[in-house]
Amino acid sequence: MHSKIITLPSIAVAALFFTGCKSNTAQMAPSETNILGIVKVEEASYAASSPTTIAVSTNELFSRQDISGDKVTLFWGLITLKDY
Repeated sequence: MHSKIITLPSIAVAALFFTGCKSNTAQMAPSETNILGIVKVEEASYAASSPTTIAVSTNELFSRQDISGDKVTLFWGLITLKDY
């Protein structure tokens, strides 16, 4: 009887521990981080920059082969640093 009392809670705790959580977003969706609009980072974005921003591409700064497609927007869209 004593082992049944211990077994049921331990199975319940193990089930909760080994159960994964499902995310509502797609796994291949680009991720985005926004810090009060001052810094906004979009990973794998490849989106065109707005005409009202000062856009700087990493190709203009230095030559490299492994582009990531990331876009960093500073000061509510005033400056955009793009890696594509």
